[in-house]
Amino acid sequence: MILFVEPISRNIGIYVPAYPLPIMELASFVKHNLPEAETAIISMPVDYGVPVTLEGREQIYREFIRDLSKIKPRGVGISCTAIAQAEEAVHLSELIKKFDPDIFVFWGGYFPTLYYEEVFSRTPAVDLIVIGEGEVPALEIVKLLEEGKDPKSESIPSLAWKKDGHIHLTRKGMRFDLEKKALLNLELLKYPKAYDVLPYAFSRGCPYHCNFCMEEFIRPIRKEVPPKIIRSDLSNLSQQSDAHTLMVSDALFKSFNLFPYLRSLGMKVNFETRCDVMDPSIIPHIADVCGVLALGFESASYDTLRRMNKVRDRSHYEKYISNTIAIFNEAVRNEIPIMVFFIAGYPGDTKKNLEESLVFAEELSKNSGPGGHVFKIGECRVYPKTKIHGLALSSPDVVFDDDGVFGQNVVRKPSKDLDFKTILANMSDIFNLSNITPKLQTTLLNMMPFFRLPAHALNDDIIPDVCFTDSDRGIFNVQGKSLSAFRELMPALTQKYKEGMSGQRSTRTLPF
Repeated sequence: MILFVEPISRNIGIYVPAYPLPIMELASFVKHNLPEAETAIISMPVDYGVPVTLEGREQIYREFIRDLSKIKPRGVGISCTAIAQAEEAVHLSELIKKFDPDIFVFWGGYFPTLYYEEVFSRTPAVDLIVIGEGEVPALEIVKLLEEGKDPKSESIPSLAWKKDGHIHLTRKGMRFDLEKKALLNLELLKYPKAYDVLPYAFSRGCPYHCNFCMEEFIRPIRKEVPPKIIRSDLSNLSQQSDAHTLMVSDALFKSFNLFPYLRSLGMKVNFETRCDVMDPSIIPHIADVCGVLALGFESASYDTLRRMNKVRDRSHYEKYISNTIAIFNEAVRNEIPIMVFFIAGYPGDTKKNLEESLVFAEELSKNSGPGGHVFKIGECRVYPKTKIHGLALSSPDVVFDDDGVFGQNVVRKPSKDLDFKTILANMSDIFNLSNITPKLQTTLLNMMPFFRLPAHALNDDIIPDVCFTDSDRGIFNVQGKSLSAFRELMPALTQKYKEGMSGQRSTRTLPF
């Protein structure tokens, strides 16, 4: 048996469910090409729950180890797609090795692709790391494990491992041919009907090289999944799951021609795209299928957008701003909930740059309707080995928490005269311009059940016991029925904890 595991995700401090798309794509490809191999997926948050207390977290891992003792896998593949999963992936690996040192543990995803050296330095519990896209290497790893052989092979591309204090790298593999993508196999999940929202990627990669994004380190060129595979996949998902909402995981969504097919399946789509890519005239034609529209806007300041490498020049900037306004207005007109993402305190930012974003948000918010809008803004973070990290280091006035790859790395002082207190005030001002209507709130609850709630809100007595998996209320149940009960309470919880929702993310941290 080979297990593929999606860890719990700790977003700053509060644990949140992560949808297991990357690990589903890998496991489905392996199973399709090696049907005789026993494979299964464990989605930690859905299978065991999300911890609300330290005792709940420990109980989740005890249950996982109990299951491991029954399954007796030869190997465990762990997905680590984000920094938010890194600490839990390390802990998970160490628990597995403590239970049985002979279980082969291998990782894949954005985080280990960029930080494989740091992972090997942090823990000896990871035997192997897949760098970049994982389908082909994962298939070869599973083949060797099933044959009782060591997967640390020079013949497999895109691998890294540590031996005798030295890191070994195999040759870089070619981009995965999406014509060979396997259909997602929900039978590999323990609870395929427990998901209210299913993730899906219509494409991989992004040609834009924004310097705060990791996409170019794995897939600097965008490639679309072939339409025939998409249609088969979506038809299969609609039959095997009770979910009727897709959360698009593309770095750049452009597949609007598929909306008629999605409509025929009765599916809603939540997606993010660029402000300068989407044609606003499309919006009236997709309004009935679009659950939420998200824009990675980041800033209204030309200087900031140039530092981010989001715009090329003034002409591009003018299109970027005007198209954002047009998209926003069309979404409002068609009652589509819309999210606009901002980053506060980017290296080099001045008070003037922040004010430009605030003024822009004020102008947008004057036009609002029942669809609602939210300005989702967070403090800037810089991580080692990224372009933004280099930008921060090259600017003598920038001050940030240099916590390393497993830390938070918050920018505290973007420029000489801009302090963190001013940044936090700007964040609060922009977020409070949101218009969180009932329709928007329902949509957000489908996508992100704990959207901006302070962690202690999950301990509120008004939340019924059905929302927890244990009598001590230490583990939150994120399966569909539990979330339905939780959603009914969200208006009351939002009102009660409104002030805490607009503050710095670290103020919404679990107390353990």
